[in-house]
Amino acid sequence: MEPGYEIEPEPIGHATGRRPVVAIAVGLVIVAVVLAKPWTAPDGRTEAAAPRPPSSATAPTPDPSPDVRTVAIAPPAEPTWPAAEVPTGLAAETAKQVEGALGALLERAGAWGIGNAGVGPRMLRDEPWTDWTPVAAEVVDGGPLHVMTWPGTGLCTGLPVINDRPTLVAVTTPRDVVSDRVIRGWWTDGGNVESLEGSVVLVSPPDDRGISYLERIDRAPWPPGRYEFHVVDDRRSVSLTVCLTRRI
Repeated sequence: MEPGYEIEPEPIGHATGRRPVVAIAVGLVIVAVVLAKPWTAPDGRTEAAAPRPPSSATAPTPDPSPDVRTVAIAPPAEPTWPAAEVPTGLAAETAKQVEGALGALLERAGAWGIGNAGVGPRMLRDEPWTDWTPVAAEVVDGGPLHVMTWPGTGLCTGLPVINDRPTLVAVTTPRDVVSDRVIRGWWTDGGNVESLEGSVVLVSPPDDRGISYLERIDRAPWPPGRYEFHVVDDRRSVSLTVCLTRRI
């Protein structure tokens, strides 16, 4: 028999009796973890672990500059103030049509008030029309009284109203107001205030006592808004305030 290598068996170690105790302890811990279910929410639902972003991912940096966009503001439907220096052909033709309705305003002469005249659209036809309202006269000394609006108040609150977009505006007064009276005016839309000086001319004949006709130099329609007129003669200065707007 040829010589070879033999390994004699030898004991690894003696059993000490601790292994069963350790195994039982580990088993109890596992059972306790299973019963506790730490991976579930208080209402019994399983909570999914939030995905962890890759280490290379970075949070987006918000743009510190606000999103500013340019908004185009549409021009008003009719010219406001000041008036243009040269009338258009259409405005001149409209002014001629209005002259045929001035007789109705002449009947209002002799009382404090504001009237106007224009050409359609009113009702169903485009034809000359007139409008007039009595206005309380206030004695003033100096500049306008009512061209500023207070926050929370309407542009026409508490004021007499006549139709908007007239071609002519008439200021009616008692007949004892002298013929060489001076008419001054101001306009506001609630945010802007403009003087009518240089934009309006007096077109009434010198012998028309008790009424003054005013016309824009461009003969365009008067825009809506609050108007304050001062009638100035050699005795006093009187203020009349009215609102031009669409009557309902």
